[in-house]
This record gives sequence, structure tokens and C-alpha cells, in this order.
Amino acid sequence: MPPTFAYRFRVRHDELDSFAHLNNAVCVKYMQEAAIQASTDAGYPLPWYEERGVAWVIRRLEIRYYLQARYGEELAVTTWISECGRSTCIREYDVRRTVDGARVARGRGLWVYIDSKSGRPIRLPQEVKIALDPGGEKEELGIRGYKSRTVENCYRYRYRRQVQSYELDPLGRAHHTVFFNWIEQAYYNAIRLAGHPLEELRTGDWMVFQGGHEIEYFRAARDNDEIEIASWICEVGKVRGAWIHEIYEARKKTLLARDYSLGIFVNANGKPVAAPVSLLDDVLRGPAFT
Repeated sequence: MPPTFAYRFRVRHDELDSFAHLNNAVCVKYMQEAAIQASTDAGYPLPWYEERGVAWVIRRLEIRYYLQARYGEELAVTTWISECGRSTCIREYDVRRTVDGARVARGRGLWVYIDSKSGRPIRLPQEVKIALDPGGEKEELGIRGYKSRTVENCYRYRYRRQVQSYELDPLGRAHHTVFFNWIEQAYYNAIRLAGHPLEELRTGDWMVFQGGHEIEYFRAARDNDEIEIASWICEVGKVRGAWIHEIYEARKKTLLARDYSLGIFVNANGKPVAAPVSLLDDVLRGPAFT
């Protein structure tokens, strides 16, 4: 088993979503901060990278959500490196409640070591590889593989926005965690256009919990870029459904990222239930005014 590093967070009130759960994007931020602290603990704090003009950027992130965290709960994010390549590493994340050890989320990220100025991958120093000490088995996350049918010719919803300055990271790119906020808003916009606004989810006897994401990042988004997100249902199962979200730089039509998003239908007690037929029919058909 490779060396692991654990970092603790207590859920703040301003990190909750409208359902009083920890926002999914914040959970990804916790994983990011735990990784930074783990690198620091291994002898490679942020200034070490800055002095050498190098950085890590993410290319792929998989995350499976198991439980909804609530205000005041303490979460421990355990992280370790499972694999290193010439200029890449795969970092694992395990998020659990400290009070009972219940798993909240499990993640895996493919990180690329780059030259900060050119943005190009460069060779990872051997000393860093030794310090990271990769190893261990890579657990199957279970984001895909459920019995479901592929959906053909589903309506494609589109949502536009601009990258804001407060969404940028120190490299001047839209931070990878804000893509999850964009995807969440694109989803809510889509079901609203289909006749099922967020208010209906709050007052009804069912809701959709985020089950997981598999997102690939292809290009960086920059300040004031116009972003267009195309979203559609790609799979439907008895209690699960999945969406594809493609994120583009709208002016040049450049694909920036693609996300496979798993949703699970649950009742008021959080138990999985069959997907409402009316909702699926409306979303698949698209808004009536188009």
C-alpha cells in the first residue's frame, strides 16, 4: 500500500446547495486542497513549483458520490498516488465522514506536469516520483456499467455564459472545479426548459442525486471566454439516468471538456425509486416552444 495523506474539512454553511447538502463542486475543491497539502507534506509545496515555473493541471477526473454531507459534518479526504508516467500521475481520493467512517465520495484524477509558460507537458523529475511513491490497486468506481438503455435522438439543450475573473486559477485558466458548477446549472436549465423547474424538485416526492462524474478536460477556458454547454440524456435505467455535457468555447467552437454525469432518482427518504415517466418524456422531447 502506498503512503496516504489525510486532510480534514468541516462543512460550512456557505458550501451547501439549495437542498442543504454539500455542493458537489465543493467536494471536488476539498480533494484539490487535500492534494496540495499532500504534496506539501511530501516536500513539494506550491512555492517549489512556482520557483521552477512548473505546475500540475488536470486532464481527467472521475468521482463517485455515495452520501450527502451536511452542515457541520467533518470530512476526511485521504489521498495517494496510484501511478506515475513520464509527465503524468494518477491521484486517488477517498472522502469519508469522520464520525462513523461512512464513505461520502471516491475520486480519481489524471494530472499532467507542465511548463507554466508554454502549458506543455514536461518530464516529471525522478526525485518527485520517488517522493510520491505510487502504488496500490485502482478500485473500480462504478460510475458506469449499470443496466440501462442508450437514448437516441434526444433533444440537446444549450446554455451560454461567460468566464468570470473570480473563476480563474493562478495560471489564468478557469479552475477545473468551476466546470462542475457550470454543468449543474446547465442541467437545471435543461429540466426547467422541459417544464420541471428546480422548485418542483424541492416540493415533490422525488429528486435526483448526483451519482458521479467522468469529465475529460481538453483545452483551458480563459477570462471572458464565451462558453456554450450542450447537454442531453444519453442513458436511462430503472432508477438511474446519465447525461452528456459538452463544454465549448463558443466563438471558435472549440471543445473544452466533456462530462458523463450519472444521476440517481430517490424519494424523500433518499431511497432509489423508478424515474418519473413524465419527467423523462418531457426532457427527451425538449421544450414545447422549439
